[in-house]
Amino acid sequence: MNTSKRRTILPVLLILLISITTLGAGLTIAAKPAMACSCAISDPDRSIAYADRIFAGTVVERRESSSGLRGYTSTADPVYYVFEVDRAWKGKVYETTTLYSALGSESCGMQFAQGEKYLIFAQQGNGMPTTTSCSGNEAYQGTTDPAAVKKLGEPIELRAGASPGTPNGDWGIGASTILWWAGGVLALLLVTLTILKAIRANRNNRG
Repeated sequence: MNTSKRRTILPVLLILLISITTLGAGLTIAAKPAMACSCAISDPDRSIAYADRIFAGTVVERRESSSGLRGYTSTADPVYYVFEVDRAWKGKVYETTTLYSALGSESCGMQFAQGEKYLIFAQQGNGMPTTTSCSGNEAYQGTTDPAAVKKLGEPIELRAGASPGTPNGDWGIGASTILWWAGGVLALLLVTLTILKAIRANRNNRG
């Protein structure tokens, strides 16, 4: 390879390397939350009124969104929880119910421990119920019902089977991840085309 070609290729590789590094840093920064979670619901009565579904159940499975092609994790990414339900008080609740919450507490995500039992206050989300740390969920302490159960009245009948909308396979890649990667690829292409155009213009001027 002659000297002129090396002088042409090296700047392109250097700029591409800088662009990729900058993109990676941008993705990492973007994953940080802009603000902390702030809750408006503060008592059981409001939690009961706001919820579409109320049930008590045990977490039997926890699944996070796939991170296969992304270089970062957002606190807003969904985490899916499968519950074996033993009682319900409101809404269409199935014997096996799947819901989702945000991954991080900064995005009001609710963390549930597998094998533990909870009183759940959920709202209809994107294809399935969702809940947050602001919804009023409570963990059971042994066999003792949370205080809010006394306000719920008599349980309703559970629906047989599993709730609709449960994801399959890798449980999906977040839309925010797809948008970031698409934007990053587009930015790299634009940078590359701009550099090549400048190199060609420089050659023409020399010619």
